[in-house]
Amino acid sequence: MAKTSKARQAIIEAAKKMPPLFHKIPDEDFDYRKARTLWWLVKQPEVLKYVWDIVKQSGAVIYDGTTRKWHGVDFEEVDDED
Repeated sequence: MAKTSKARQAIIEAAKKMPPLFHKIPDEDFDYRKARTLWWLVKQPEVLKYVWDIVKQSGAVIYDGTTRKWHGVDFEEVDDED
């Protein structure tokens, strides 16, 4: 068996408990945003933690200690004043 990380293995174990769900809704074009399988998966704490860890470690988001919020490195505040 191939070596997997603890986090990845936790996701696999969570997925093993997934109830019967549609990935593609019958009579509709496939849309990831409508896939019930993905809806279920992203509600699992193991999946959320894994995704967050990947994003955070990539450097794509940074923490602002002043506001105590995270934001994307390319986020630009929009000034609503004209």
